[in-house]
Amino acid sequence: MDTTDPSGRHARTSPWRDLPTQWLIALCLAASLVALSGCVLAVPPADTSGERAAAARAFDDPKLQALAAAAGSGDAAAVRRLMRDEGVDPDGVFWGRDSGTPMLAWPIYRGNPDGLRAMLENGADPNAFKTYETKDRGTRHHNNAMVWAARQKDPIYLQTLLEHGGDPDTRNSNREALLFQAFVQGNQWQNVQLLVERGADINVQASPGSTILATYTGLGGFRMAHWLLEHGADPSLQFSFSRPVQRADSHAIEAIFWHPGNPGDPDWQRKCQRWLMANGFERPPMPEHFRKMRVTFGFPDSEDQIPLPDMDDDGGER
Repeated sequence: MDTTDPSGRHARTSPWRDLPTQWLIALCLAASLVALSGCVLAVPPADTSGERAAAARAFDDPKLQALAAAAGSGDAAAVRRLMRDEGVDPDGVFWGRDSGTPMLAWPIYRGNPDGLRAMLENGADPNAFKTYETKDRGTRHHNNAMVWAARQKDPIYLQTLLEHGGDPDTRNSNREALLFQAFVQGNQWQNVQLLVERGADINVQASPGSTILATYTGLGGFRMAHWLLEHGADPSLQFSFSRPVQRADSHAIEAIFWHPGNPGDPDWQRKCQRWLMANGFERPPMPEHFRKMRVTFGFPDSEDQIPLPDMDDDGGER
């Protein structure tokens, strides 16, 4: 996949290789739980010949079926005719297992970015969603097209929605930020970067108790963490009962200094440490859980055995 490095250049790399193996296993398990909960909208291969049949299974109205088939096959002329000339409005139309997915997500589901763009160019609302009432959590809303786009491997869907007014601070049905959705659905790092670059709050509570920076540092993803630091992430920030607090021994700071990291490529962790030191953050005492982790994986576990990086050494930076 194409990724953007901290200098802004694109390179053929995978963000997975920056996470230690043991943490990849943990992340895969977490993603599996999300999938089992029914929250993942799998994208099947495009099948132009089957678009009308697929649309008929999802929508009852013939005109809605025609619009879905046109969007699913990327027929921009047909989308325009149906929406502009025949007045088919997709914004109040919902489908899916919970009947809460907006019609705009259909071309994402069908794997056709041209169809998505055609719907947006002809007036579809990128932020359309369906609300519902709960017994104990008040009014909530189903996942909208922004949520589905943030989860996709190809960033073209998210980019297209953002270009047409999509809200980068959209939250999913569990009130998790898109930044976290992009991360947990296979570490779609390009989408995390895209959201930040298009104005998403980088210091928002991305998931319960955690910023996106703390999420990456906790898994040893220090290349991503360094990019986030350079783009405004506050390493001292964490959340207690959804209330923001700033701590000199925050989860992110502790992880940057004490996480075992990647022994085969320690440079990005050292760069993060230098960033903290250059910005006035001191190394806090080693937490017991990191000491035990270091023992488990055969790393030095005494503070005096773990020197701080030399600020005069570029650590292999280029």
